[in-house]
Amino acid sequence: MITVGIARFGLDLPEQKVQALFEDGCGLPLVQSTISRLSLEFLVRWRMLCEERLPLAARVLGGLVVQFDGTGEPSGGKRVTYRAREARHGLTLWADPLVSESEVEVARFYATFRERYGTPLLGLRDDGTAAKKAMATVFPNMPVGEDHQHFLDDLGPVILREYEPLRQGLVGDEGLANLTKWSHTLPVAGWGLEELEAVWVRAALEWIESAREHAGGFPWRLAYWEVAQRLERVRGWAVELLSWNVRLHVVVPKVAELKQRVERLLNREAVRLAQGRLRCEVGLWEELRRAMRVERDRRGRVDLAPLARGDVAEVKGAIEAAGRRFVLLGEWAEAVWTTVARRFEEHGPQLWTEVPGLGTVIPSTVALERDHGADRRRIRHRTGGKESAEEMDAHGALLAFWNNVRCPWFIEQVLSGVNLWDEFAR
Repeated sequence: MITVGIARFGLDLPEQKVQALFEDGCGLPLVQSTISRLSLEFLVRWRMLCEERLPLAARVLGGLVVQFDGTGEPSGGKRVTYRAREARHGLTLWADPLVSESEVEVARFYATFRERYGTPLLGLRDDGTAAKKAMATVFPNMPVGEDHQHFLDDLGPVILREYEPLRQGLVGDEGLANLTKWSHTLPVAGWGLEELEAVWVRAALEWIESAREHAGGFPWRLAYWEVAQRLERVRGWAVELLSWNVRLHVVVPKVAELKQRVERLLNREAVRLAQGRLRCEVGLWEELRRAMRVERDRRGRVDLAPLARGDVAEVKGAIEAAGRRFVLLGEWAEAVWTTVARRFEEHGPQLWTEVPGLGTVIPSTVALERDHGADRRRIRHRTGGKESAEEMDAHGALLAFWNNVRCPWFIEQVLSGVNLWDEFAR
């Protein structure tokens, strides 16, 4: 059972490969149904080990700082895997499948956690309504921290009001689509100045289009803002190239057409009006992200560093300074900042909640989201498929506990310093 379990969930091997491993390497034929049964038994027994030992072992921490979050696709009857993770040590304390991420189901999860571990020093959550209400009901006196990146998820659209009008202006009436279609008629190679410049025109158009490869991820990725920036740069390059052609007494119609097509798109009223204000909005958005130290283009890559009291004061000061500069742009900017400032005021008590006794703010639940994502990636690796919903629905909570095998604190405190991988190899 242990051999099958580690081959399946430690090495992430598909059942067929585990079957071949036993038969070819050990001369022990196992039918696939036996491998499936042993795999599940391994995960269940591992969870039983965690349930038995963790509540007692966790007492040495002197209080828990817990991140709570769920993952899943409740549509189509799939369940949500909800998990509690100790923020400082990366330890999965509890996990259960929920029928939905509703207030009733989440409150049930919190109540089960409280029965086993008591009330944490601090609970960290996103801004979901169900989590907020359930936490207030089950842990009425617990300090609560809110994830900064989820806060910025919701704040981005409030600031970047002109992003959608810009997108519509660029794609409306086949604007960008016509540029892409035209690029497909141009050569990819050639000789002579005229042909080479036509190749350059195609390369420039493909560079513009490539900004839309990851058009999702708003507000962390502003694909259409990048498209507009590239259009402006290509227009400038085309003007420069045409001036050199005049000096060489050469006429390259494709370059002149590129300039005209790009200018027509940029001079659309919707594009022109949106781009002017969006430039200022993007500036504010980037300033606030720098101030809150969430500068990267994607959520979830690395943890946000804890903030000491001095850091929090510095962040708040930078946010206020960014707002003062922004409102100088006019009445429209004042209206935007009024809403933004109200959001900071409403969420402030949770954004800057300190861990009792430590004097630091833990600003993120990203590590927990990353654990969810790692479970999904390993499922896809084991199955060779693109979907993970079925397996997460069936075994997501068991896999959450299995993550503890990679946790240094768990190895030291629960497994008495025994590294399972080394011992199994030996």
